[in-house]
Amino acid sequence: MNRVLVVAACRVVLAGLLVLVAGCDRDHIGPWQEQVRLGDGRVIVVERDERFRVSDPIGDVGAAFIQNTTLRFIDPPALAELPTLSIGYRPILLDYDPEGGYWYVIAVNDHACWPTEAEWKAGHLNATGRANIHPNFEYRLIDGTWREVEIGADRIGRGANLLITRTTIDDFDVVPLSEKHRLDGHPRLPEPYRRVEPLIACR
Repeated sequence: MNRVLVVAACRVVLAGLLVLVAGCDRDHIGPWQEQVRLGDGRVIVVERDERFRVSDPIGDVGAAFIQNTTLRFIDPPALAELPTLSIGYRPILLDYDPEGGYWYVIAVNDHACWPTEAEWKAGHLNATGRANIHPNFEYRLIDGTWREVEIGADRIGRGANLLITRTTIDDFDVVPLSEKHRLDGHPRLPEPYRRVEPLIACR
């Protein structure tokens, strides 16, 4: 399928969804702090900041794509010494792997259905051009450095624990778990932001 046609078709479907997760009236959100519940039940606090690119609207719909986002550990104090993560994809999951002894973040590609030239050449879209088979990226904190690695198969299906819908972040010093659940429990939030999906369909 022609790449231009694929991109145009995907844009029509997904542009409206991206408006739900990122406002289009400014190119920067944050910093804000939020509680995060880890897989072992611990609750920590992180600080996040986002800069994004706002696309030209199609009709009355525009979209915002992450350009750079950071995640910094705040509490407990011992974690605050860890390095800040800075990436170009939207983080949805933060956790600690007890077997490997490292922290990791899973991030999703906001523009999965209209990939960059490098992503296109890397084969992120399948042969039909109707699905992105590499929509997520994993980053691990190893020896004091955040490193991008191939996403672990056991990450697929894990639920997100990082805030996506940021409409009330200015109302809290630290966004609590209850507010995150209320915001991101909205039925219109797309599945790729709710959990780690193996692929994203591009209809």
